[in-house]
Amino acid sequence: MIGVGAMIGAGIFVLTGIAIGRAGPAAFVAFGLNGIVTLFTALSYAELSSSIPEAGGGYAFVKKVLPNWVAFVAGWMLWFAYVVACSLYARGFGSYLLEFLADVAPGLENALVETIGTTGTVVTLTTLIALVFLALNIIGTHATGKAENIVTVGKLVILSVFIAFGLLAVVQHPEVAIDNARPFLPLGTTGVVAAMGLIFIAFEGYDLIATVSEEVKDPKRTIPRAILASLGITLVVYLLVVFVTLAAVPPEGGIPTWQAIGQLGETGIIGAAKAFMPSAGVFLVLVGGIFATLSALNATIMAASRVAFAMGRDWMLPHELSRLHAVRRTPVLAITITGILLIVIAAALPLETIGAASSLFFLLTFCLVNLVLIVYRRRSNTDDEHVFRIPLFPLTPILGMVTTGALAGFLLLNDRRAAALAGIWIAAGIVVFFVFFRRRVAVADVGKAIETPSLLDLKRTARFRTVVPIANPERIGPLLSIAADVAKASQGDVLALRVLQLPDITSYADGAPLVDEAETLLSAAQRQTVSRGVPFVSVVKVGRSIGDEIVSTASEYGASLILLGYKGDEDALENSIIHHVVTRQPCDVAVLKSYGLNSGPFRRVLLPLGGREVHDRLKSRLAHSLVDHANGAITFMSVVSRGDGASGERHARAVLDRAGQLYGFPAFESVVSVSDDVAGAVVDESRNHDLVILGMRGEPFLRTFFFGAVAHEIATRVECPSILTKTAGGKRPRIDRRGTAGTREEDA
Repeated sequence: MIGVGAMIGAGIFVLTGIAIGRAGPAAFVAFGLNGIVTLFTALSYAELSSSIPEAGGGYAFVKKVLPNWVAFVAGWMLWFAYVVACSLYARGFGSYLLEFLADVAPGLENALVETIGTTGTVVTLTTLIALVFLALNIIGTHATGKAENIVTVGKLVILSVFIAFGLLAVVQHPEVAIDNARPFLPLGTTGVVAAMGLIFIAFEGYDLIATVSEEVKDPKRTIPRAILASLGITLVVYLLVVFVTLAAVPPEGGIPTWQAIGQLGETGIIGAAKAFMPSAGVFLVLVGGIFATLSALNATIMAASRVAFAMGRDWMLPHELSRLHAVRRTPVLAITITGILLIVIAAALPLETIGAASSLFFLLTFCLVNLVLIVYRRRSNTDDEHVFRIPLFPLTPILGMVTTGALAGFLLLNDRRAAALAGIWIAAGIVVFFVFFRRRVAVADVGKAIETPSLLDLKRTARFRTVVPIANPERIGPLLSIAADVAKASQGDVLALRVLQLPDITSYADGAPLVDEAETLLSAAQRQTVSRGVPFVSVVKVGRSIGDEIVSTASEYGASLILLGYKGDEDALENSIIHHVVTRQPCDVAVLKSYGLNSGPFRRVLLPLGGREVHDRLKSRLAHSLVDHANGAITFMSVVSRGDGASGERHARAVLDRAGQLYGFPAFESVVSVSDDVAGAVVDESRNHDLVILGMRGEPFLRTFFFGAVAHEIATRVECPSILTKTAGGKRPRIDRRGTAGTREEDA
C-alpha cells in the first residue's frame, strides 16, 4: 500500500495530459518503457533493502558504501527531488481545485480568475495548501496505516471506474480508438523520450518502501516482494489510464484527440472523463485528483523533511535540522526549510519544468543506487540465502545505470530550466559539503563505523590494516594487544613487521641468518594476535633504514594505521625511527609510551582535548576500540587558564559535552580544570586513569617531537601508559588562544 499509494498519486492525474501532448498516442509506449526502466532500479532497491534492512532508502544505501561526499550529493539531490515533487503536487492541487470550483461554484471561480488571473489563482491555492500541510506536519498529525490504506484503495476505485467507462466507450466505438492512434508517432521518437523524462516522477514511490525496512516483519522477504508487486500494479493501472484517455475520446474541432488532451495539460484526464463519463463520474475524477494530490503532497513533505532530518543527524547538514520539537516530536526546522523551498519553486517555475526537474533529480539518485549495488556486491562477503538476489547480475544494475543516466542526460540537454536548476543545486551542495561539513562527517562517522564494523568493508576497497613494527620482545604484548583491539573493532587485520637493518658495508645476503630469529619473534606475535580472533599477516624485510622500510611497507600494503612504541628511558629527540615515520607518514600514526608497564585492559581512558583535537578521528577510533574491549569509561578533559573566569569554564564544558556526543560515546565524563599549567593539570588527572591519549601537532621543530611541546611533556610526566596520535594529512581547526577546545560552534 505504501508503494502503490505513493506512485498512483498526483503523477498520473497531473502528468498524463502533458505526456500525451509531448508524445501523442505514443505516450502509451513512454509509460511502458518507463516501467521497464524503473524495473531495473526497483530490483536494485529490492536487493539493497533485503541486504541492508535499515531506514533511509537511497541516501542510506549510498552513505554505507560510497565516500561521504558522494553520499552527501545523493542526499542533497534526494531532498531537493522530494521538495520539487511537493511543488508539483501542490500545483496539481491548485489546478484541480480551480477546475472543481468551476463546476460547483462558478461564481467564486470567475471572481478569483478576474481578480488575480488563472495563474495567480493556481499559485495562491498552491501556497495555501502547502502552508496547511506544513502546519499539519509540524503539529504532528499524520494518517494512520488504516487511513492510508483507505485513501489508496479509494484512488484505485476511482481510477477503476474511469478505466471501466473508457473501455466501454472503446468497445462501443472501436473506430475512434483506431483513428486516434494515427499517426502513432506524430512528434517522432524524440517526443517519446521527452515524455519519458517528464513522467518518470510518476514511477517514483516504490523507493519509499525501503525507508520503512526497519518497521516490517521479515524485511528480507517482505520488502523485495512489496517493491516488485507495487510496481507491477502501478504499471498496469497507468497503461490502462493512458490507453482509455487516448482511445475513448472522439476528436472535436478538427484537431486530433492527442493534441486536444495535450492542450488541457494537467487537467487532461478531466477532459477525457467529460467525453465518455456522466457528470457524476467527472465529479468523481475531480475528487480523486484532489485527494491524490493531497495525499501525495503530505507524504512527500514528510519524506523531504525526513531526508533533511537524517542528513542533519549524520552531520551532513546543520545538526539543528535533527532537533525535534519538545512536545510535538517533529523536526520543525527541517519541515520549515522544506516548506520555504516548496513554495518558492511552485510559485516561480512552470509545471512542466517542476516535473522535469523532479524527474531529473530522482533519475540521478537512482543511477547512483544501481552503482551502489554493484559496489556492495563486490565488497560484501555475506552469503545469507534469505537475501533477495537480483537476476542477471551485474547486467541488470548496469542497465539500470545506463537507462536512468540516459534519461537524465536527455533532460539535461532538452530542458534548460531543469538543467540549470539541477546544476546550481548540485554545485551549491558540493561547495557546502567541502566548506562546512566534511570534517564533521568524518568524525561523526567513526562511532557508527565502530558500532557496525561491517560498514568499514563497504566503505573501503581494502580492510583496515594496522602495521606494528616489532623489535624488542618485551614490547610485543602491549603493542599487539592494542593493535588487536583496533583491528577487531574495525573488522581489520594486523600486519607485524620485522625489519632487519644491515650496515651499508654489509651484503644483503649476510642478513639471511637473522631471518630465523625474526621468524621466531613473529611466531610469538602471531600466536597472541590469532588467539584474539584477529587476522594476522607477518612480513620480514631486510634494509638499510628501518624508518624507510616501515613507511614503504605501510604504503605497499595499504595500511590505515602504523602503531609504534618505545619506553620512557629512551630520548624521543634521538629516536630517529619514530622521527622518520612521523615526518613521512603515509597513513595515521600512533606511538605507545608504556614505560615497561602492563598495557591493558584500559578501564579508564583520559582524552585531553585542545582546539585541534576536537575532530581527531584517530583518537576517537582508538578510544572506542580500547574502551569497548574493556567495558571501560572515557573522560574528556579541557584546561582553561585562571584568567578565563567562569564563562571560559562553562564554554569549555559545553565544548567537551558536544565533543563527546560527536565522537559517538553513549556515556562519558567531562572534566574542566582551571590552571595555568596545562601539562600539570593533565598529569594530576591522569593518576585516576589507566591510559592517556594525546594528539600530535604538525610542528616543524624537532624539539617538539612533532607532537607538540605540551603533549610531549604530558607523555613524559604521566605515570600510566600514553598514546600519542597523529592523523595523516588534512588541516585541523585552529587552536583557541586560551588552549581550550575552541571558541567556535563548529569546533565541536
